[in-house]
Parts: sequence; structure tokens; C-alpha cells
Amino acid sequence: MQPDAHPDLTAVADSIALHGPGTGVLDLAERAVEFYSSHYSDYPPRVLAAEVARCRSALIDGSAVSTDVRRVVGWLSGLLGSLAHHTGDVSASLIHFGTAARVGEDLGEHRLAGWALGAQSMVVMAQDRHVEALELADQAEEFADDALRRAQIAAWCRLRPLAALGDRERLDDAVTAARRRMDAADREEPGRFGFDRAEFHQHLAEALAGHDPAEAERHARTSIGLKRAGSPGWAAATAILARTYAARRDAPSATALGMSVLEAVPDGCLRANTRTRLLRVAADLEGHPAAAGLADALGT
Repeated sequence: MQPDAHPDLTAVADSIALHGPGTGVLDLAERAVEFYSSHYSDYPPRVLAAEVARCRSALIDGSAVSTDVRRVVGWLSGLLGSLAHHTGDVSASLIHFGTAARVGEDLGEHRLAGWALGAQSMVVMAQDRHVEALELADQAEEFADDALRRAQIAAWCRLRPLAALGDRERLDDAVTAARRRMDAADREEPGRFGFDRAEFHQHLAEALAGHDPAEAERHARTSIGLKRAGSPGWAAATAILARTYAARRDAPSATALGMSVLEAVPDGCLRANTRTRLLRVAADLEGHPAAAGLADALGT
């Protein structure tokens, strides 16, 4: 799918490029970040990544970058890191998140710094670097200045590493702390840079899938119920629900859920981390006749 198939998207970077440096570009750039963030799930990740990169290039090409523009470039770098993660490019993801975190720290943009460090933690967790993920969580939490941000960092960065390390006592403590912080939050913030209860329950479900499948199923179903069918968040939670069935050796239910994700998500829109979740479902059920179709579908 080509970027030209989304004229509303390409027009954003075009406008930044046509405006050029000078008065007013900062306001346009901030609006571009807001557009990309709020419409993050509306476009195939590779298509959106190309446009965010084009917008960022237009802001930094050929002129000195002011402090305010550098701040916006930091947020665009955060978007690029997230998009690289969702297309399976680990190296690029860590580079972009590192840039976003550095800009956030240098400019006192604590929300950006904390978010980028938390996102880095999730990427290294996906590489099974569990201890490093927890160290990044500690760094991210230094910038979390309210209950919602602290709940986000706990859910993003602490639950899965502790589950993977088999540290059930610390995992239980982290789950309790995450719930307490989420209950104390006075708002939800949907969108790429925000956090809401759907995402909170998704991360709880994933962390508990290998330890308490019944509890994980409950959280996964809650997350699914808060998301639009076919959306990336719905797909992620459905894949996690499939893993809870696989853990109970209910292969027909697990594979049916996995296939429902592949059928509902448009071509080019399945995120790499959700594909990985489905591959794990297939691996968990290796040798079971019902899982063969899912494995074949994922191979294409």
C-alpha cells in the first residue's frame, strides 16, 4: 500500500514542507504531532512511518533548529521509535527512542523522557533482556509525575519482565501497585502518547498469561471489550486471549481466536509484536492439528 493512498496523511508533511522555516512553523509542527498521535492506528505502520520521517526532515532540513522545534522533533522521534517497533525494526526503534529520551531530558520535557524510556524498556523486553527492561523502568519512573504515568510505567515495564524472570512475589507486588496507581488516576488519555484502561488490562493479561490463565483471560476480555474490533489494541488483546487458551491446551479456541485476528486486520496493518504473540500461540500448540492452519497463515 502506497502513501499516496492516504492523501489526508501526506498533506500534513506537505504543509510543513511548503511552509518552510520561520514564523508559524512551530504551531504547525505541534499540530502535526497531535494529528499523527491521535490517528496513529488509522494507517499501516510503514506508511505512517514514512510520513512522520518526512515531516521531521522538513523541520530540521537546512536551518538551525530552535529549542522549541527540537522539542517537537523529539516527539516525532518518539513516534518513529514506536512505528519501528511495530514493524519489527528493533535497532531503529532503540535509536529513535534514545533520541526522544535525550531530547526530553535535555529540554526538561519530562513526559517525553519518561514515555521514551518506558518504550525502550518494552523493546528490550521483547528481546528477552529482562533485567535491562527493569533498569529502564526505574529510569522512566523518575519522570512519572502523576498516578496515570506511574501506572503506565508499571504496566509497560515491570509486569512482563518480572513474569519472565519467574519472580512471582515481586510480580504480585507490581500488579498490586499498578492497580492502585490506575485506580488513583483522575483521567485516561487515549492515543499513542497516552494510556487508558484498555491498555492497562492488556498488559496485565499478558504478564499473567503464563502464571494465572484464568485471571489473564479476564483482563484480556476486559481490554477487548474496550476496543473497536479490528483495531490494533483489539488485535493485541485477542492474541493474548488466544495464549490463555493455548496455556490450557484448548487448541481449537486458541487457533480460532488467532485466525480471527488475521481475518479482521487489513493487509499491512498487523503489528510485529502482535504477530509475535500469534507465533507464540502456534508454538505453544506445536504438533496439534488445529494449530497447523494458524502457523501456515502466519507464514504468509
